[in-house]
Amino acid sequence: MIYLVAAYVVIWLVVFGLIFNMHRRQAQLDSELQMLEEIANRPKG
Repeated sequence: MIYLVAAYVVIWLVVFGLIFNMHRRQAQLDSELQMLEEIANRPKG
């Protein structure tokens, strides 16, 4: 029974780790896109 609980905990840790990683990557992409938009909208000259 303890193995079942341990497996359950490990699965949830992996799921939360993946979600956190996706959220961090999405935030990084958002900041990169915002920077590119600022560069594109900057007046030339």
